[in-house]
Amino acid sequence: MTTALTVQLLQGDLSLPDLEIGQAIDIAHIPQKYNEKRLSAMITHLSGDADIASRLTAQERYYILLSHQSTTQHSYNGESVNEDYLIDTVQSDVPASYQVGDMVINHLRGAHVVVLEGICENVYDWLCGQMACQISGDLSSIVGGLDEALVWQEPPATMTDDELNQIIQERVRFIGKLSASRHHVFNELVEGYNAGMNQLAHFVALGNENKGLTLIKQGGDGINEPARFLTLDHLQGAAKQLAECVAG
Repeated sequence: MTTALTVQLLQGDLSLPDLEIGQAIDIAHIPQKYNEKRLSAMITHLSGDADIASRLTAQERYYILLSHQSTTQHSYNGESVNEDYLIDTVQSDVPASYQVGDMVINHLRGAHVVVLEGICENVYDWLCGQMACQISGDLSSIVGGLDEALVWQEPPATMTDDELNQIIQERVRFIGKLSASRHHVFNELVEGYNAGMNQLAHFVALGNENKGLTLIKQGGDGINEPARFLTLDHLQGAAKQLAECVAG
């Protein structure tokens, strides 16, 4: 039976059909460690839009994944635990960015996380990489000690992977040289970034671990615990077995 699913995102609605077995096998060809790349492929298949997965926020992407998983779980057992990971969201109340002094915190986009998962090896890499993607404006008021303004431009989701990779690497190198003790410069940058993330929160609460992005549980048993949500975990029966065989 075909199931129609419509989700309301920050900008408009998106109608999502069932995932076809051929589409699932196509996604399974992508190594499982590249979950963000798998998720982009899934969103592309379901939406028929080759660019939307890059433009969506990381939270929107996981909201789509959780919603799509829930329809499968409901059809098999009548219940879903995914709702425990959702944040009540009024889409019109979510700002496009948040300013901390002269520094601006922007949304984390699909294009960003696809590149990050290819270069991040641990939680530190993920934190610095996310800040490199999301921070723009004049950082001088936060990092201090600079003779001139340190202005970063927001890296758009339309950049190529190579272009994003170059910007991320340059900025991560800069962040890596910030003081961890004297004047607590690194801590102040993280505090400003976290303040922005709190104001930009929508649909799900993001965290990270060495392997990548996590979602923070909002209710039920194990509240506040992080969990990884993998793109093809909702498959059942023969479809799941075949996907696992293809993935190796």
